[in-house]
Amino acid sequence: MKTIICTLLLLVTFSIAACAQRVELNGGYLHVTGDQGLDGYTLGGSYYLVHRASLAFSYDSVYDNSKLGAFELTNVGLTSTRSHLQDWLIGPRFFTPGLLHGKGKVQGHLLIPFLEAQFGESNLYSRVTLLNLGTARAAETAFTWMGGGGGDFRVTDHVAARVNIDLLRTHFVKTGQSRARFGLGLIYTFGAWKVPLGK
Repeated sequence: MKTIICTLLLLVTFSIAACAQRVELNGGYLHVTGDQGLDGYTLGGSYYLVHRASLAFSYDSVYDNSKLGAFELTNVGLTSTRSHLQDWLIGPRFFTPGLLHGKGKVQGHLLIPFLEAQFGESNLYSRVTLLNLGTARAAETAFTWMGGGGGDFRVTDHVAARVNIDLLRTHFVKTGQSRARFGLGLIYTFGAWKVPLGK
């Protein structure tokens, strides 16, 4: 009986370790255009389904606080705006080392391009304050999709720098808005998971 229990525990431990080798965590700086430009951060993770494809999740939180000084000396008075955009997205990410024509080496490190598509929802909160007229607030949650790509610059077997350039398509107030999404961050891959270069 003890042998069976020990064997089951070992199998579970090895299964967890094998799954962990396919897990990646990432985070970094994010800029999204629209609403006078929004800056903040992105956090995410992914699970490698096969060597060159993963299922990725992203959470973005970007802000903008602006003052419109042009109205300061008018009857409207000083006007300030605050916007907060949050995205929850999930979808596939495909690594495409073949784009490098079989080389994949940049100054002694691996550079691996990828393409991605993610789907989910976004929440936009906006507040406009007019010194002489009061404050107006609005918030909405709507469907969002994102498509684009980037590249991972492998520093070690576990750590890489990542650059993303994506099209973020939101659908607030039942109309579509196209935004550019620029990300710069770090990723950590458990278990020294490597994407083969291929040819």
